[in-house]
Amino acid sequence: MGRAKATAEWNPLRRVVVRRPGLEAFFGLLDPFSSLYERVFSLERAQREHDELVHTLRRGFGVTVQYLDELMLEAAGRHHDVLDEMVRMATESILFNGPGSQRARRELIGNLPQMDREVLLSIIMLAPSISFIKKRGARNIEPFTTLRVPLTNLFFMRDQQAVGDKGIIISRMAKPQRRRETQITSFAWRAIGEAPVMTVSRGTFEGGDFLPCGDFALIGTGDRTSPAAVQEILAQGISFPEVVVVHQPRHPLLGTNDPMVNMHLDTYLNFPGDGLAVGYPEMLTAARAEVYRRTSEGRYRRVRQTRLLRYLEEQRFRLIPITTLEQMCYATNFLTVRNRSIVVPEVGTNAEKVLANLHRAAEVNPAKYQRLFQRAVQDFNELRSTGTFFPNKKVARDFGIEATRVPLSNITGAFGGAHCLTSTLERA
Repeated sequence: MGRAKATAEWNPLRRVVVRRPGLEAFFGLLDPFSSLYERVFSLERAQREHDELVHTLRRGFGVTVQYLDELMLEAAGRHHDVLDEMVRMATESILFNGPGSQRARRELIGNLPQMDREVLLSIIMLAPSISFIKKRGARNIEPFTTLRVPLTNLFFMRDQQAVGDKGIIISRMAKPQRRRETQITSFAWRAIGEAPVMTVSRGTFEGGDFLPCGDFALIGTGDRTSPAAVQEILAQGISFPEVVVVHQPRHPLLGTNDPMVNMHLDTYLNFPGDGLAVGYPEMLTAARAEVYRRTSEGRYRRVRQTRLLRYLEEQRFRLIPITTLEQMCYATNFLTVRNRSIVVPEVGTNAEKVLANLHRAAEVNPAKYQRLFQRAVQDFNELRSTGTFFPNKKVARDFGIEATRVPLSNITGAFGGAHCLTSTLERA
């Protein structure tokens, strides 16, 4: 029986699962736009940043950090049924085309049980397709290998699932680039005995849109999470007394909508402690919120509509506000390790790269991005001159926030920070 459970973002963090960016991120960098990345970045430095995050969680806070690949490989080494399923997944993940494809497939099926588990895992991750062109002569065959949507975002371990008060909820990813990721993570959880409580089958849902808050939970809807998926989760996946469904707001400074700017709820709101929120006020004020209450029969009933900021105030949460630029620099994408103690990206270090990327966007499409860029420049000048990039704010210190900064200026180029990089399996 699995122990995966999280009822509040500020409860002590016990166990997380991560995946170090690897070869799949290399392919993502060849075209950052189609890979859902914000900008190009150094893969080598991103890997070092990821290592620093893991080191901080393990050595600084005693959190058990497990690697996704290692969990699957170890489980396959211990259990024949797990290895058999890995072989089956590898068989389904590779395609052959052209003369000799049937022979190649027969040989592959015969050879897979003898292959290293690491090779099986690479086949599953990369999903290669091999096309043969036969030329005259013995074994004069040219194999052309392509990859069918490599999982360039798999290291963002937050999104393939959410963990609530009943356990793991397997997502149904919104973008085709990411849809195979849940096949791998759901296999991993089952392999280590963490059976999910449900798998979303209608609409779409991603874990970055879920924030457990003790007596209530927030679920964001918008570009990545749909109302149909939320209703399925309400029916099967959680049992919080209240659930607030938050509708993704349009950024107030954009000429036309760009959902990537606030793709998930955790890109503009997070909780560093009990009764404390960090968020971007303009979005919190604009975000429409539907409140559902759990009945004595165990069903959720919609009771009212409000705005997200107003709801948080009603729940007596104090807001630590952030600026437009800080929101874009992943200030809310921190990981709370215990009440009022967070691991947060170096927001000030991220700022120059975010500004440069936004400047390019404003030059190409000024009607859409110019106002946003101008506000970001204004924020940058003020925050730099006063040295008040989050979390270095008086209000945060007054509330007793202890912040451990980690350098993530490269890995955030893929559109995510410390929160996105970690799948929380267990909070005390």
